[in-house]
Amino acid sequence: MSGFVHEFMKLAAIWVLCQSLVCVAASRLQLNADNHHPALRFDFYKESCPQLDQIVNETVAYYNSQDPTTPAPLLRLLFHDCFVQGCDASVLINTSKKIVAEKDADINFSLGNFFIIDEIKHKLEQVCPDTVSCADVLAVTAVYSIKLAGGPLYPIELGRRDALTSYAPSSQVGMPAFHLNVSGLLENFKSAGLDIVDLVALSGGHTIGQGHCKSIADRLYPKLDPQYKMGLGKELLRQCTDNGTLHAPHFDPDYQYFIDPVTPLVFDNQYFKNLGSKLGLFTSDKDLFHDPRTIQLVEHYATNQTAFFEQFGISLRKMGRINVLTGTQGQIRKQCWVRNSHNADPTFDPDK
Repeated sequence: MSGFVHEFMKLAAIWVLCQSLVCVAASRLQLNADNHHPALRFDFYKESCPQLDQIVNETVAYYNSQDPTTPAPLLRLLFHDCFVQGCDASVLINTSKKIVAEKDADINFSLGNFFIIDEIKHKLEQVCPDTVSCADVLAVTAVYSIKLAGGPLYPIELGRRDALTSYAPSSQVGMPAFHLNVSGLLENFKSAGLDIVDLVALSGGHTIGQGHCKSIADRLYPKLDPQYKMGLGKELLRQCTDNGTLHAPHFDPDYQYFIDPVTPLVFDNQYFKNLGSKLGLFTSDKDLFHDPRTIQLVEHYATNQTAFFEQFGISLRKMGRINVLTGTQGQIRKQCWVRNSHNADPTFDPDK
């Protein structure tokens, strides 16, 4: 019996050793995988480019001093980038001879301030060449834009790399459209790995920024939406049709309005208060207040700005991790609007 126990214990020891070796091997495989596709980190550029935050902050602050509407378009760029094939700066690539890029998709007609991103990248290339990706420039610029508009300075993880591809049709499919109701919005958000809390919190980004008449056409034509606050719908219709000289559904493409007419330049929770006062501009805004799945969150953020700020930061970081490229994936573009010219695949050669 003792001999049996001895053999059993020996076999058990061998089994434990084998399990340990398997664990070590698995750990090494995981380590190698993590090295190839490392996780994003808050201190990613601490050693390689410590000037990043200062350059972004000073550049955005300068343009904000010239035009206080500057932060909103910079925040919007991150949204429009992340929802289409991930946070990879694909929205910055110019259309080439072969491919119509995302920025020229119809749904991206209102995007702007690309020149600020280009200026930041140019400054970074002077002090930290081939180091900071355009995707990370978008992320850092977005959080400093929020700060300059009076919101918190959200820490955001970095380490993204830039995409080689950018296709206009992807934006038409991936971006949540202005005319969608909550069900349609949830489909977009779920496909990006975001939930209903993220939907409501991130919609709060509309507390700053401007809209275009084209984005509210569905609420003006063929019938004026009665859910606009009394007088607001008629005023928007008047402005969008240039006092009636244009016939619906043709609207003045140059006319813009503040999405939050109360505190349009301040990042706060006024957007949610506006929804309860029938001041939501887009269908995607007003439906948040009328859908039973989202109204409680809207009311919560309307009465508790701290809760909105906290959740917006959580959801923003979550959005910032959508399908990121890391490690050896993609590239670090030297100029954000064009792929590097030394691509091995001629399909992505910007000169072709």
